[in-house]
Amino acid sequence: MANIPTDIKGGRVVSGKHTGVAPKRQRNSSIELLRLVSMLMIVGFHYVRGGNQGLWIASQPISFNKFVYQMIYMSGGWIGNFIFFTISVWFLLDRCETLNDSLKRIWLLERELLFWSLTLLVVTYFLHKQGLYTGSMLSITAKSIFPISLNMWWYPTSYALFLLFMPFLIQGVRALGENAHKKLAIACLVLWGVLSLIPKFAFDLTESSVFVFIYWFVLIAYYRWYMEPFTTRRCWQLIGVGFAVVLLYWAVTNTLFMMTGKMAKMQSFIFDHWKLPMMMIGFGLFLLVERREFHNRIINVMAASAFGVYLIHFQPAIYQAWTHYLGVPKMYTSSMPILMGALTIVGVFFACLLLDMVRQLLFALTIDRHKGRGYERIRAAWVAIAHRRSQRQAAENR
Repeated sequence: MANIPTDIKGGRVVSGKHTGVAPKRQRNSSIELLRLVSMLMIVGFHYVRGGNQGLWIASQPISFNKFVYQMIYMSGGWIGNFIFFTISVWFLLDRCETLNDSLKRIWLLERELLFWSLTLLVVTYFLHKQGLYTGSMLSITAKSIFPISLNMWWYPTSYALFLLFMPFLIQGVRALGENAHKKLAIACLVLWGVLSLIPKFAFDLTESSVFVFIYWFVLIAYYRWYMEPFTTRRCWQLIGVGFAVVLLYWAVTNTLFMMTGKMAKMQSFIFDHWKLPMMMIGFGLFLLVERREFHNRIINVMAASAFGVYLIHFQPAIYQAWTHYLGVPKMYTSSMPILMGALTIVGVFFACLLLDMVRQLLFALTIDRHKGRGYERIRAAWVAIAHRRSQRQAAENR
């Protein structure tokens, strides 16, 4: 019989390879530290890859500086995205998540999104007046008011949709059983993992959307529920193979560009979106870190603001402003390009982190004193209205 985790009571999953007693406990600071590192990698990716900067770097002659900018500063973006999502979903797979739980998570997410979208909208008006933001003010105002619905940031919108679907996804994928789940995972890996390494072979997964998270969920859930845990050696092999593929691709595309002067954009192909080597590196890193546990309050507090770093630095106007003043061409052509690039990425990361830690403090003093109470009140009112309606219908049917 398939080893399916079908019964969850009191935080305990009855069956499953990586599941068991899951009481509430202090967060593992090794994972929280990885969360911070993942966001730092995402900032680096956005810095080098964003706008025309990725193409500018690609057009430069091959050199050690170019290697560092592309293979170190830029390559970690989708590794970070995959790790960030894995951390989120890993601990939800052994819980009895309900639609109400998901809606509450979305409510809490929306509060942070609205805080930063509206706060940064004020900054955007100033940047627009100074000519530092050239986008449509009408569009960004609407997106700031409805950040999830109008997709101000792709990741929060996709993640909110994933949370909405997650209780049904878990129930449906569990019902498949181990054998069918394995076939589904293999199909996903072949289509969007192996074959997508060939340029133009996208198989309809062409945009950053909730379907990327569903694809990742299928793979992570199969490992979590059915597979034997990877050994430390296997994790390092996963990372090594992923890095070797990326390095080979980088060398080939740069050599082709050096010889022909064409296909500069192909240099960033392997670093972009949900490429399998990046997933391999990210999953290997996560598994290595997940089995090492320590506790540090400072790291946990800082990690709670990691998502805020994403919201601040990647808000369209803020992103346009800081990449203009601290652009890659300026740093790359400086006397110390590697150091200046690193200082820019780290500086932006910590500036945004400190800003969101202030937001954390404001929330702790105000709306987080009774976290989620607003949602519970709305839900209670909805339940009361539904109950009265059912009573009225029952009375009419007598």
